[in-house]
Amino acid sequence: MDDQRRVETRSMMMVEEEEEDRISKLPDAIIVHILSFLPTKDVVRTCLLSNRWKLIWYLVPKLSFSNTESHFQEEFFNFVDKCLEHCKTSRHFILESMLSTFELRMKFYERHLVSRLDKWLGFAVDHKVQKINLSLAIDVSENYPIFYSLPKTLVINSKYLTNLELTKVELDSSYSFDFPSLKLLSLHFVRFADTDVVDKLLLGSPSLESLQLCHLQRPYPDQLHMRSSSLKFLQIKCHIDIPVQLEVINLETLELFGVSFEKTNLSVCKAIKNLLLICVRGAEESSSSLEYLISNFHQLENLTLCDLVLLRSKHLKISNHHLKSLKLRFISPFKDETKVIIEAPKLVSFCYEGHINHNISIGSSNLLNGKFIILDHYKKYDAKWFIDMMIFLVNLNCSMNIVSLHIYSEKAFIFPQKMKKICRTPLVNWEHLRVFTKCKLEMESTLRDALLWISPSLKSLTIVERASTN
Repeated sequence: MDDQRRVETRSMMMVEEEEEDRISKLPDAIIVHILSFLPTKDVVRTCLLSNRWKLIWYLVPKLSFSNTESHFQEEFFNFVDKCLEHCKTSRHFILESMLSTFELRMKFYERHLVSRLDKWLGFAVDHKVQKINLSLAIDVSENYPIFYSLPKTLVINSKYLTNLELTKVELDSSYSFDFPSLKLLSLHFVRFADTDVVDKLLLGSPSLESLQLCHLQRPYPDQLHMRSSSLKFLQIKCHIDIPVQLEVINLETLELFGVSFEKTNLSVCKAIKNLLLICVRGAEESSSSLEYLISNFHQLENLTLCDLVLLRSKHLKISNHHLKSLKLRFISPFKDETKVIIEAPKLVSFCYEGHINHNISIGSSNLLNGKFIILDHYKKYDAKWFIDMMIFLVNLNCSMNIVSLHIYSEKAFIFPQKMKKICRTPLVNWEHLRVFTKCKLEMESTLRDALLWISPSLKSLTIVERASTN
């Protein structure tokens, strides 16, 4: 028995050695690429594997430090300090050592850490990194929140920086921003110390193409004024009621979440191809402004409108002769009926998620591809439900090629026999239909008959995600 165990143990060791040898035989470039996906703490540990691995970690072009436990602060600080010191030394004897990315994530922050953080970011700037990701916490040890403010060396000396992601820090305009190579900027839970920070930041980033601005922290700026000739992608997630003035002439993609539409000026942005509006707010007259804006985006191809309940309008007309893809999402069960008229002759794709009490009419000569996610808040399939469903389907008034239909239960489409005798079929002109629903096996045939009654022109019908009959 002991001999057998020895043989098994020896075999396992041979397998492990063989696996290690396989990895060790890989070229340095592949090993370094694999290690670049790991936290630096794990990367450094690989130097203990063998002499082959002793210096490889110096070649990894990314430093990624993360600590979420405040009671291990000193241990974490010492580790980062030692790593950075080793990296400095390695530059003298490993010529291939090139650092491109510096990431630091900490779930704690206190004012006394400023000098340490300044030193670490100074190291990243000195090593000409292209990407910096800094995510901190807010010091709440005193009566008011204290944010970490970026050091001068990062603001004015980052000539090679192309990607900058900041979370829970403070930006001020006491220094002139100088990011000549910056292409991507992401700001999350950031506080602006001055009202002109964004304007100066964009002025100092002449190559910037993508900007994310999410969840500003108090005190809020009086307005957001953005001017840029290089910016192509802009996302603003700010549920605050402040004016937004955009002078971004080459902007192609705009995503707005929670902004006040009636206080947003987009008149200069004529190059927009992709527009996404979620939870925008405004008075009833804002709908007219929205309609006018959509119709005058002459390069608009993709439009997404989600949860526009705060516009407080019962009528919305979407008219654009260049629009190819449209997504509508009305998920509030308490929203009054909204009448949406769509005039888009070049439309090829339509997606709707919401309740069937809304009236949607599509005017397009194309054979569309469609997706419908029908929400049923109460799951009550009574006469009112089927009347609303009938009206919803009839009002669509367009031909569709491939349609995917998502509904909670197959009962939602099985019209009562009495109603089928009284009412004519909606004659929905669909060619290929895929239905996603919880349909028991014994109900599939009934559901098929119901769908064919709704759309007699169907060429193919597939029911997927069928629930178990057990």
